[in-house]
Amino acid sequence: MNKYYVILLFLTLPVFFSSCSKDEEDLLQGTWERVNVENINDPYTYEWVFSGGELTMYRRLKSNSSILTITDTGFYLLETRPLKTTLQLVETSNEVWNEKWDVVKLDDGQLIIKLDIEGGIIMREFVKKI
Repeated sequence: MNKYYVILLFLTLPVFFSSCSKDEEDLLQGTWERVNVENINDPYTYEWVFSGGELTMYRRLKSNSSILTITDTGFYLLETRPLKTTLQLVETSNEVWNEKWDVVKLDDGQLIIKLDIEGGIIMREFVKKI
């Protein structure tokens, strides 16, 4: 009897993990404002917009939020595995961005990604705007 439970478990796991992948993709969609801990006096806020595989990066003037400038564009692929989620960025003008980032946290209000580079780590934290 236990053999049937094990077989059933292996048959249902792929369905479970594929639905988690879609849920995380839905969570990623929208506008994310970067938490700029490096320079709290920066006159700009920075936003990344994820929409259907396309990424657009903006810079918004804090003193006049209607002034919004596109700083970069590219594409992304969110890959979810049972123990790890990654965010692959491609075709941005900054070659450093064009890597596979580890997703540390992704929920309906917060996104944290990290990239291991030679000599250190780049971390980016975002809060959901829309």
